[in-house]
Amino acid sequence: MRARTKRSSVIGAAACLALVTAGVAAPSAGAAPVGCSYFKGATITANYVSISATLTAGDTITAKVSPATTGDKVILSTALGMSIYFKDADASTGLVFRAPATQTYNLGYSFEAAGVRPSSLTYSFTATCSSTTVAPTPIPTTKPRGKKP
Repeated sequence: MRARTKRSSVIGAAACLALVTAGVAAPSAGAAPVGCSYFKGATITANYVSISATLTAGDTITAKVSPATTGDKVILSTALGMSIYFKDADASTGLVFRAPATQTYNLGYSFEAAGVRPSSLTYSFTATCSSTTVAPTPIPTTKPRGKKP
C-alpha cells in the first residue's frame, strides 16, 4: 500500500510539473506585476498564458489567439474579490476584460479548440489604459533592526 501511495505521489508531481512547464508566465515568474501598457501589442506563443497585472479600474485588455477556426475559444480565469471569474469568447474575435477595480489581477488565458488543436498558439494582446506606466514602482522590503545584546 505504501509503495502504491508513493508511486501515485511521484506520478502526480510529475504531471503537475508537466502542466506548469506547458504554460508560460509572462514576464518571468516572481517578477513584479506588469502594468496595463505591457499588453499593448504584446504577443506570446504558448499553450497557456499567466500574467500578473496591476490594472486601474476601467482598463481593458483584449486577447486573441491564432491560428483559430470557427468555434475555437479563448478563456480567461481570474479572481474578482472572493469569486473566481471565468469568461470565454471567440478566439479570433478576442476576449475583452475590463478591470472593475484598481488592483493586481492574476490573469490566466487558455484555449479551447472546437476541432483539432493547433500545435502552436500565439496570444495577441491589445489594451486601453488609463495610465502609461508599464510596471508599478517596486516597494522595497526592509527588516527591522534588532537590539544588540
